[in-house]
Amino acid sequence: MVSIKKPPVYRIYQSQLLILLSVGVCTYWLDLVVSYSIVLGGLLNIIPNAYFAYYAFRIMGAKQSENALRMIYRGEIGKFSLTIMGFAIIFVTVKKLHYGALFGAYASCLVLHAWFAQHVISERHR
Repeated sequence: MVSIKKPPVYRIYQSQLLILLSVGVCTYWLDLVVSYSIVLGGLLNIIPNAYFAYYAFRIMGAKQSENALRMIYRGEIGKFSLTIMGFAIIFVTVKKLHYGALFGAYASCLVLHAWFAQHVISERHR
């Protein structure tokens, strides 16, 4: 019997978090508001994606396909909800915010996530 291994998606989020915190620390010396705006923007991408991955890869196997699809839907709804709530909470509670840094970090994490995902997929097929 052949079993499918779960993909190492959590390495993607660990790598993203390490890069995000490094950029946040480096920019701290330049401007505090830009620094925490970058960190918040990155976390707005990393946390919902990690939530999705937790549910999407929770169930593996052809016999569990209906449950797996249900978990993917649950993860996607949760990811979307966490993203919307995260932006709302930040806009309401954080008074000093650099919007360019926030959205720039969010968009950069989107691109970085796609690049890391491609790298992990190609690494598994070697």
